[in-house]
Amino acid sequence: MKNHILNIFKENLIIKISFFFILAFPILLLLGSAILNTSIFMMNILFLIHIFYEKKLKIFNNDVFYLLIAIWVFFIINALLNNNFSENYSRSFGFLRFILLVISFSYFVSYKNNQFKKFIFNIWTIIFIIISLDLIFELIFGFNTFGFKSPFPGRLTGFMGDELKIGHWYLCFSLIILSNNFNNHRKFYFLLLLIIAISFFIGERANFIRLTIAIVFLLLITRRLSFKSLGGLVIMCIIVFNYTDNNNYYKARYMQQIKNAFKHNSLKEMNENNEYTPMYINAYNLFKDNKFLGVGLGSYYKKSHEKFNKTNNIINGYRVLPNTHPHQHHFEIMATLGLPGYILILSFLFYFFKKNLHFYKLNRQTINLSSSLMILVFFIPFLPTGSFFTTYGATIFWLNFSLMNLGNIKNIDY
Repeated sequence: MKNHILNIFKENLIIKISFFFILAFPILLLLGSAILNTSIFMMNILFLIHIFYEKKLKIFNNDVFYLLIAIWVFFIINALLNNNFSENYSRSFGFLRFILLVISFSYFVSYKNNQFKKFIFNIWTIIFIIISLDLIFELIFGFNTFGFKSPFPGRLTGFMGDELKIGHWYLCFSLIILSNNFNNHRKFYFLLLLIIAISFFIGERANFIRLTIAIVFLLLITRRLSFKSLGGLVIMCIIVFNYTDNNNYYKARYMQQIKNAFKHNSLKEMNENNEYTPMYINAYNLFKDNKFLGVGLGSYYKKSHEKFNKTNNIINGYRVLPNTHPHQHHFEIMATLGLPGYILILSFLFYFFKKNLHFYKLNRQTINLSSSLMILVFFIPFLPTGSFFTTYGATIFWLNFSLMNLGNIKNIDY
């Protein structure tokens, strides 16, 4: 590790600063949208300066960049055609920062034939373990090492204070960390059990389900699901559920609430007693009213409240709710971009998911597989999600997308 640090310091100032941002990126995600956006802007500027100065413009000659630009152009056209351009233009034009972020991440992680790739992931592993220990501290004492306390019992927030988003962060980095330690069997299985337990105790049920599904597929595809690993998982589940059975908050959250969800006699009755389906129904009805253009990337909050007020909270006998976003990627994309936008984004993701599975078969790069699985579980239908288009959610998604394409982008270095 010392040699890698020394080698980075031998690089020019732009490369040094760029690697600082890359190494600190998991921390930047915890510090709020303002700092994150500023960091992404600076990273992109540094990347462009470096690429133009080194005359490496050929890096943009690949299908990832071209198709991301096509999506960006679609967003701009959608904003121009919608009747509320002033509300939609910032997110539409601002998508360019994620395009550059994807290419810059791919470039710097692959820099000089992957010379610093392992070092980057090792630093991220250290940060991840620190975050994990902080969450364990919070679980035991009720507050984290900085004194932050979750506003909701049965939920952990760690360094994010009163924001209930640490589960999304933990989901994002869990498989990256596992793939980085994949060849060290003892460390891999230790981290695997630790990750499952902490994700459970964070209390974000949808993200815990996503993580569990992704891990199961990772173990199956890589043939790591041995009797030993299965036994360890079973023991961990017994310990976790035994703790849950004796803790009223986790018992209510993981047992009683889930059990109650299956007691309803009809969809209508379930909707009356669910916090998410009323938002899904509102989003779906916005989509039905705006099938071609959607309501626009920046207009969902306004339009969902308008729909709520016009219908007096009821559409076809079903309760609806407005929000900043519908808490489900499929409904959010359909409502904001319409059917053409939904087809475009799903086709884009299917193309690269299929391409990278083929790449994994040829090269057996675990980071490509794990990030592909993360992209897949982000789009499991009906499970609640964060927003696909806000800074925090989008950054986590496109980070995984860039890692999914590591080694599979033409002209990344030459």
